[in-house]
Amino acid sequence: MQRYLSPFILLFIFILFNSAAFATTTVTNPIKEDQLKQANVGAYLGIGLELLPKELEAQLPEDVLIGQGIMVDGFTPDSPAPKQGIKQYDILLKYNGIGIEHPQQLLQLIKRDKPGNKIKLTIVRKGKIIDLPVTLGAQNYPLTEDQLDYQFDMQMLGYRGYRVAMPSKNYFEATIRFLAPDGLVRRRTFKGYYNQVLSEIQTAPDLSKYAKQKLSSIITEKKNDEDGWFGDWMPFSDGVF
Repeated sequence: MQRYLSPFILLFIFILFNSAAFATTTVTNPIKEDQLKQANVGAYLGIGLELLPKELEAQLPEDVLIGQGIMVDGFTPDSPAPKQGIKQYDILLKYNGIGIEHPQQLLQLIKRDKPGNKIKLTIVRKGKIIDLPVTLGAQNYPLTEDQLDYQFDMQMLGYRGYRVAMPSKNYFEATIRFLAPDGLVRRRTFKGYYNQVLSEIQTAPDLSKYAKQKLSSIITEKKNDEDGWFGDWMPFSDGVF
C-alpha cells in the first residue's frame, strides 16, 4: 500500500525550505578600511643639494670613489635635518651604505623610505669621513591622478569598486566599496536570492543612491543573462579591491 504525504505536510516542508532560503540572505557588517586619502605622506629631510664643484671634489679623501658625493647647500624652513646634526656644506657620500652620486638619487632614496625610519648618512666634514644617524621626518605630497579619480568618485558618487558573483541559480553575492557617512571607506557584501538582495541594497542606510543604482543594475543585468555566467566574478570597476 502506497503512502502519500498529506497536503499539510507538503505545505510545511515548502515553508521550511523557503524560510531557510530567506535566512541565507545576509548583509555583512561594514568593515572599516581607511579614511579617504587627502594627500600622500612621505619621508622628508628638507635639504637643498648640489653637485660638487671640481675644486671641492679634488679635496676629498683618497678612499672616496670618483664621482661620489653631493653637497648640502641649505635647508627648508621646517627642515628636520639641522636638528639631526646635518650642517651646511656637508658632503653626503652614502645613504644606508648606498653610494650617492647625484641629488636626484638621494631624493629618490628618501622618497622610497618611511617617515620615522632611522637611517645612516656617511658624510665628509672638515676632511673626515663620519657616519651620522638621522631620523626621517614626514611631509605631505600631492595625490596622483589615479588617486584624484578615486577621491572624485568616492565624493561625488559615493562608491568606487564593486563585484558580483552568482554561485548558484538566482543566488547572488555582491560586494561594494563605498564612502560611509562617517567619512571612512568601507566594504559591504550582500548575499541572497535576487529579490532579497535588491531589497537589502535599496534599504541600506549608508549607501548613496548612485551606489544602490549601480549594484542593482549589475545584478539585474546578470539575472537576465544567466547562461554561461554561473560562478564567474565581475572585476571591480577600478581593477583593484
